[in-house]
Amino acid sequence: MKLLTSRLHDPARSAVRFFILGQVGTGIQYGVYYALLYLVGQIWGGNQFLTNVVFAAAFVLEMVFNYFMSNYYTFETKPNLVNLGGFLGARGINFVLQLLCLNVLLAWMSEQWAGIAAILIAGVVNYFILRFCFKRSNKQNG
Repeated sequence: MKLLTSRLHDPARSAVRFFILGQVGTGIQYGVYYALLYLVGQIWGGNQFLTNVVFAAAFVLEMVFNYFMSNYYTFETKPNLVNLGGFLGARGINFVLQLLCLNVLLAWMSEQWAGIAAILIAGVVNYFILRFCFKRSNKQNG
């Protein structure tokens, strides 16, 4: 995948890579969310609290994947404590934004559609926060 974006200059390269990684991460998060939502619904029935728990579990799994891929692929940095702190802070903001969007959207649409819409809305905000964190840590360590 790096070959597809290697001729682009930064910040366009990192923005395109963020978009590509975002699609993969969204697929992972939504796939886990949807599968767990189905399983939990079969066992306990659906309710908004369990929907939030399932959403959080899917977010955490995707976050671990995304941290390493953001370092090596999107921003071409190495994992370190500075960018981990920035990443966790940015993803904390992203998680709160996703949960807020999810719960607002649940009033207007199904759990399935609200989940994907919340992920997409928060993803745009997340790019700008993460770009700042990773580029700042790369300057401090490089």
